[in-house]
Amino acid sequence: MAAPTTFDSDALLAARERAGARVFELSNDLLGSANRDGYFTALNPAWERTLGFSPETLMGQPFIEFVHPGDRAATVAEMARLAAEGVGLPNFENRYAIKDGGWCWLSWQTEVCDEGCYFVAHDVTARVEADQRRLLNASIVEGVDDAIMTKTTDGVVTSWNRASEELYGFTAAEAIGKSVVELIVPAELSGEPMRIVERLLAGDGVRQYTTQRHSKDGALKTVSLTASLLRDAEHNIAGVAVISRDISELDHDQDPQVRAQLDMLAWVGRIRDAIDQDRIVFYAQPIISLNGDHKAHELLCRMVDTEGAIVPPGRFLPAAENYGLIAELDLLAIEEAARQIARGHRVNINLSTASVGRRHIVDIIGDRLRAAKADPSMLTIEITETALLKDVAAAEHFAAAASALGCRISLDDFGTGFGGFTYLKRMSIDQLKIDIEFVRDLPSSRESQQVVKAVASLARGLNLETVAEGVEDDRTCALLYDWGVTHVQGYFFAKPVPIAEALGDPRSDVEDDGRTE
Repeated sequence: MAAPTTFDSDALLAARERAGARVFELSNDLLGSANRDGYFTALNPAWERTLGFSPETLMGQPFIEFVHPGDRAATVAEMARLAAEGVGLPNFENRYAIKDGGWCWLSWQTEVCDEGCYFVAHDVTARVEADQRRLLNASIVEGVDDAIMTKTTDGVVTSWNRASEELYGFTAAEAIGKSVVELIVPAELSGEPMRIVERLLAGDGVRQYTTQRHSKDGALKTVSLTASLLRDAEHNIAGVAVISRDISELDHDQDPQVRAQLDMLAWVGRIRDAIDQDRIVFYAQPIISLNGDHKAHELLCRMVDTEGAIVPPGRFLPAAENYGLIAELDLLAIEEAARQIARGHRVNINLSTASVGRRHIVDIIGDRLRAAKADPSMLTIEITETALLKDVAAAEHFAAAASALGCRISLDDFGTGFGGFTYLKRMSIDQLKIDIEFVRDLPSSRESQQVVKAVASLARGLNLETVAEGVEDDRTCALLYDWGVTHVQGYFFAKPVPIAEALGDPRSDVEDDGRTE
């Protein structure tokens, strides 16, 4: 009989430590520790996989710098609770910056220790965003006067709002789970719902489609339908949404706010699909120097619809801004700018208020420029006074950081607000863009002339460039030259055109001996 194994407590402790270290390295949860001064002291690799920042970056500054501005007060309060009571809220949630853009929702479990605290954080972004979408959709669906229902692709009703009950007479309990054909479609139109689904699956839009439906009491109603596909978080088709309006009783011009809200919501899915399917493109318009030196191009975002037509920015950018997609469009603009600068072109891009307010956006810009081997001094970033007004401190931080990187800053729409002169004193600005409102009627408007003269004189005194946008005739151009405006932009010189047409096809770079404008 073999002798019993001698118990070695030191070996067991060492084995546990090795196992713990291995779990720390392999875990998909975000593990680590922080000290009482507000700095991370240890982080496992899951942090970099989730947020994109290296552990050195995350531990090199107070972790509150990575927290969303809207969550910082609650985070500070949670830190104080931990210090005072030794226990925090269970599953406390806040948003952390992602290096490539956007924010990640984290749920925390913490345990206090002498040096500070240990923690486990879980990425709950998908769940939070799904909850927010459900709440948003539910509030809109129940608040509008149009009948909105959802159904499976084979026609079984899955949701039915209050307005649907009023229009068709069936309660939600009576409608959900029933076939829409049996419920409200006249017998002679029984094949129509499936034909609409087939059109949607083929990529066609179905908007304001006029047809007939009957209500519970048998009354036949003429309705206008708008239908769209529903997709889940993985972009798989989950069903069909149908918006109905009784056009025999309601005037098309009624409820403009509701119609605008529904239209904007419909654009969210289209923008998401365009981003995922690489249908966001950029046009370029030249910015001409009146002094004969360098020329730049402003990069302008466009969307290509499913039929290949170009969608102007006024149709989709408001929805992108209102529903959190604008940061992704800004990131695409940054990447396109880096490509074009690497080819030798000076470019201007516009950054949204949301991106200017992101604490680490300049780090992202720097990474993209370095990866493309692009000179930061050839990038001019245009920001509007709206961005400054929303968060002056964040805008000042952005301008200072971008200037330190080597980029130039342009204050767009200058002259339309009341704080522009203050910002010139407080921020690193290289260029003023005179708003088109003062340029389009320059030859005939004394008021516009006085504004443009004043801006040009101010810019000369501060050694700043000026750009007049919206120039459409030679008389306007001559006046601007006489008053000392340094650059012009507008249809008189060139309309925005596809970037390959304006700056050349990248595939031709080898053939043209590397020469650039």
